[in-house]
Amino acid sequence: MAFNKASLPSILWLSLTLAFALPAAHAAEKALEKVKPAGDDKKKAPIEDIFSQPQVFRLKIEVSKEGMSKLRQQSWGFDGSQSQKDRPVVQATVYEGEKVYTNVALHLKGAAGSFRPVDDQPAFTLNFDKFAKGQSFHGRDKISLNNSVQDPSLMSEKLCREMFIAAGVPAPRAGHARVMFNGRDLGVYVLVEGWGKDFLRQHFKNVKGNLYDGGFCREIKGEDRRGEVRPLDVNSGDNPKDRSALQRLVDAAMEPDRTKRYARLEKVLDMNRFIASLAMDAMLCHWDGYAMNVNNYRVFHDMEQDKMVFMPHGLDQMFGAGGQHRGNNANDSIMPSMNGLVARAVLMTPEGRRHYMQRMSQLMTNVFQVEALTNRVRTIAAAIRPAIAEHGEGMAKNFDYETRELCSRIDQRCRSLNKQLTTDTLTFDSSGVAKLKTWKSKGDFGKPAFDEVKDATGRKLMRIDLNASGVGSWRANASLEAGSYRLEGRVKTKGVVPDPGDARAGAGLRVSARRLTQKFLADTDWTNVGFDFEVTEGIGNYELMCELRAGKGTAWFDMDSIRLIRK
Repeated sequence: MAFNKASLPSILWLSLTLAFALPAAHAAEKALEKVKPAGDDKKKAPIEDIFSQPQVFRLKIEVSKEGMSKLRQQSWGFDGSQSQKDRPVVQATVYEGEKVYTNVALHLKGAAGSFRPVDDQPAFTLNFDKFAKGQSFHGRDKISLNNSVQDPSLMSEKLCREMFIAAGVPAPRAGHARVMFNGRDLGVYVLVEGWGKDFLRQHFKNVKGNLYDGGFCREIKGEDRRGEVRPLDVNSGDNPKDRSALQRLVDAAMEPDRTKRYARLEKVLDMNRFIASLAMDAMLCHWDGYAMNVNNYRVFHDMEQDKMVFMPHGLDQMFGAGGQHRGNNANDSIMPSMNGLVARAVLMTPEGRRHYMQRMSQLMTNVFQVEALTNRVRTIAAAIRPAIAEHGEGMAKNFDYETRELCSRIDQRCRSLNKQLTTDTLTFDSSGVAKLKTWKSKGDFGKPAFDEVKDATGRKLMRIDLNASGVGSWRANASLEAGSYRLEGRVKTKGVVPDPGDARAGAGLRVSARRLTQKFLADTDWTNVGFDFEVTEGIGNYELMCELRAGKGTAWFDMDSIRLIRK
């Protein structure tokens, strides 16, 4: 039995619940005789909007025995040694309803987390134009079919790509397809438009510049985690041997003088888009992107403005899902450690951090709107659930659970972002001193009591009282770049008695994940106290703490005296 004959998106939407069957091999051969192959006309079809309305395409892919033998030779090495050029490319026939695409170039895709062998649940890249000039899939030369093994909701790619685009960052759009491969029903896949000039024309006036592929954890300098240096692959471009624009970006990012670096970067980097991309990576917990993991990115030389533009992909572990290596953490810092060369270079300048935090606040207002996002998730889910249910009600119920989980993570992430955006934006003066203004109390153990008071001179004080064993603190958040720091202020105690056996008891100043170095017990008058610490790399988010841990007692902290010094 053949596919539903309709190919218009609106009819596809109505046909989601229709039965799906794979024609036998002899029926496929007859179909090839009867149906005109797509792309017979040399003039390529215009690009159609197939992503704005959720729908599920029905695709059947056939590869010969010889082609399968080649594909079985492909594997994935976790050292990332295999490049796109090493992947075997075979010819395939693709059926979309009664439309037949012949001589389609197919190769397996995916990296360390998502690659699956061809006899498992493989992901594919399909190039319709490579062997049949003028042939396209709804106007596109390339599409990818992602197995979504790292996203059981099947929706992160579509939703997050839409969010990046809304933030002004170009990204290939995503939809869904039910995939049959050589008679095997692989289920619902994520369908993504491919990289290349078809995609670039949707976002840039001039598409002649080079589009560079970051590959697997490869920096723009071409260096990977093993220290091996190999130039980035070029996906498209009229002059792929001219890498001068990329080299100018490398040179600007490596400018040692921070007072000059930002200005140099602005000349060669689309700074507005890059800052938006960094902010979206952090907001969406895109730990596997360029900023945090030097992975899943492309860089395009926009010749219209002669600047480089970073663009994301691999958006399948988002909103704190994190995958097997990170667990679920929707409370990730809005200023995470940046491992990408350009990300570090930008955010380790005052102008870069200021621009970043401003853009973060704007995106929270304009793009990260919980109700709109969760409604969008439910709309997408309603469109693809019938295709999933064809595998059984158990699969559908599991999908319902993943839909709720995704909505919950979006809500949790939004709460965390709003809380973190109330953090002090520290400004260090010419002598390297920053005042801390916003403090919040937190009880870690027992029932500490907190209040803000004034002494006889009008001095503002933060007080912590313990009537029984407990731990309490006043905390201020600060995003700090690598360097040496000293937190200092004035402390006073009365009747502070330690818990028996608690060597950490006392009142003092410290930084999260570190222990007090100066502790005050019993009765003490106002005393200056300091806490020295190092931020070893990148940029980190730290909690600066005024703490009391004891069996009982009271501690006061002079709010106006507390300051952070950058040495």
